Amino acid sequence: GPSFSPVDHSMNGHAYPPYPHDHHGASRLDDLASPLSPLQPQYNHNAYQTPYPDSTASSAPSDDPIIADAEEDKRKRNQAASARFRQKKKQREQQMLEQSRGMQDKNKKLEGEIEGLKRENMFLKKLLVEKIDNMSEEEKSLLMKTTNGALKN
Repeated sequence: GPSFSPVDHSMNGHAYPPYPHDHHGASRLDDLASPLSPLQPQYNHNAYQTPYPDSTASSAPSDDPIIADAEEDKRKRNQAASARFRQKKKQREQQMLEQSRGMQDKNKKLEGEIEGLKRENMFLKKLLVEKIDNMSEEEKSLLMKTTNGALKN
């Protein structure tokens, strides 16, 4: 088959001499500037460049089927991971919403209980005051002794 001279196919599009440490004779850069010989590969340097030279990743589809397959696999894995993340986020939000509703319901119930206990307490105090008002002085004195004065007005 045809033989190719070793040329760097890096993303920056620069071609390097095959033997970088060989400084004998004519400059290798001059050889590269000459018209292409039949032994040199025929390819377009610009096909490997991105519109953003500093970019290390290319969003353009690759000519190499192995690289294209790898990029497609990576894209699919990323899509699947993103979908899983969105699903988990949605589940967390739903859980928090349900938890919030549960706490609001419990809070409402407890506030209702508080109001009921306040009414009951008020009723019992009134009942006690009425009972004390109808007591004789002797009964009041006895009540004060047994409650250690806790019922003083």
